[in-house]
Amino acid sequence: MMDAIAMRVEGGSLMTDRVRFMVLGGAWAVVLAAGLVVVAGSSGAAAGATVQVSVRSTEYGKALFGPSGKVLYVFGADRGTKSNCYGVCATAWPPLLTTAAPLPGAGVEGKLLGTTTRKDGRLQVTYNGHPLYYYSADKVGKVMCQHANMHGGLWLIIKPNGRANMAKGMMHMK
Repeated sequence: MMDAIAMRVEGGSLMTDRVRFMVLGGAWAVVLAAGLVVVAGSSGAAAGATVQVSVRSTEYGKALFGPSGKVLYVFGADRGTKSNCYGVCATAWPPLLTTAAPLPGAGVEGKLLGTTTRKDGRLQVTYNGHPLYYYSADKVGKVMCQHANMHGGLWLIIKPNGRANMAKGMMHMK
């Protein structure tokens, strides 16, 4: 392409052609980048559309797990389906969000699954009327913050029957 531009050196138009080439090249780069953002954004939205909650065994008995493979918690400071975990709290304890009705996996009572609308308009999954959260430092399949008192309330894993598991966590057994 540069050879074709170089051959058009009549009357000083080489600089104009180079500028045109750079502008058009830059425009194509912007279009390509925008296309990649749209594709990435649409796949993220599709992934959140079918949140499934499952039951797995833990050292504290059976508990609910989110689609990431991490255990789910309830927050003692929440009142009914209303979440009271925002800001720093929600950074440490991210809510389980969805864009559609959550799906029950094996062992999950579908009638206990629901949603609540957060202050920002996003849907948070609930179980037996309790908003559900992850703990950011948990590892897949591990329960690392059971019975922790943080951000103004007690954090507990939730049993398949919809009740909070009151077992003391390892951090309390010293």
